[in-house]
Amino acid sequence: MTVGELERRMTTRELAEWMAFTRYYQAIPNEWQQTGLLVSSILAPYSGKGQAPSPSDFVPIEKPPQHANQIIDVLQQLKQELEGG
Repeated sequence: MTVGELERRMTTRELAEWMAFTRYYQAIPNEWQQTGLLVSSILAPYSGKGQAPSPSDFVPIEKPPQHANQIIDVLQQLKQELEGG
């Protein structure tokens, strides 16, 4: 689906609700978790006893949502660094 199609078919509120639902309840399959499970299963026979990697070893760490004040602080710090301050 293109951005234009998405904009015509769904409001921003509905999109935000689906994104929140997916993020917190993982109703839609997570490809990273599936890939991590597959890779850890493939590597398990070649690992030492009790040293097999877990699926989460192959999943990028996702930062938790930040509060608006934290975002502002980071942006102000970046601005100061860019200005040489």
